[in-house]
Amino acid sequence: MTTAQPLDPAIADMERRWKESGIPGLYEGSGPEMRERGRNVRALLYPKPRLETGGLEDIEIPGPEGVVPARVVRPVGAAVPTATLVYFHGGGWILGDIDSHEAHCIRIANRTGAVVLTVGYRLAPEDPFPAGVEDALAAVRWAHAHRERLGGVDKPMAVGGDSAGGNLAAVAAVVCRDEGIPLKVQFLLYPATDLTRDHGPVSKMYLGTGPEAVQRARDPRASPVFAPTLAGVAPAIIGVGPYDFLYQDNLAYAAALRSAGVPTTLCEFPTLNHGFFSYVTISADAAAAADGLCDTLRNALAD
Repeated sequence: MTTAQPLDPAIADMERRWKESGIPGLYEGSGPEMRERGRNVRALLYPKPRLETGGLEDIEIPGPEGVVPARVVRPVGAAVPTATLVYFHGGGWILGDIDSHEAHCIRIANRTGAVVLTVGYRLAPEDPFPAGVEDALAAVRWAHAHRERLGGVDKPMAVGGDSAGGNLAAVAAVVCRDEGIPLKVQFLLYPATDLTRDHGPVSKMYLGTGPEAVQRARDPRASPVFAPTLAGVAPAIIGVGPYDFLYQDNLAYAAALRSAGVPTTLCEFPTLNHGFFSYVTISADAAAAADGLCDTLRNALAD
């Protein structure tokens, strides 16, 4: 456990301006209203960085309920990619999309040399659990079968994501172990791994309410910490700050992985909170953390 320093003043100022703006919380209203508000808040308070890319290609992946939109992000200047990374965006299983987290994937691709496949899985409340999980797993299986279109059949494969996307990546790592799909690493940015913890309206929209929701929260496809065993899953990189509401969740999951014998690199950033990978244009600390995590991933893929 890291010793917390004061929250990065740039992030604290952004949060103050958000509160003073009178903009409602992200998770109020209908699904489309929440997503539109999320886009507007980001544009106003923490705009995406503009990064050079080696190429973007929109594709469609066969899913359990129709096609799953995805985007192939290629690294700058890498004639021969180093790996394939399947990435899932954050947003509480409710917000976000391929566009909102495109810069995350470009940064990861450019700093690691990997080809990133970013996945537009179905979202709650219109499509609650397990719809998003099913789409995520379909994408990972497709990526494994089509590595020649991505980072190459002779190169390692990994999964990653932030927040809710980190949850999907951790779930995918367990399923890949069970299905014999080899993964080099799971790259988890402040992931939600135990949905029995109270996450307020997000959990209700994703899992529902009542006794059924309690059962769903303990389903390993919702909470990977409840997998019968974590032994044998891919080595993990976890990035989190002490001001994150998922901080204790992340410490507990890192401990569970290590207890199961899984090599786990826990990267703690003492001035940062939840979502810091999105704050790189307003926070030097967030930018340094994002680059450092990408470099840790690059080294793990090359090891």
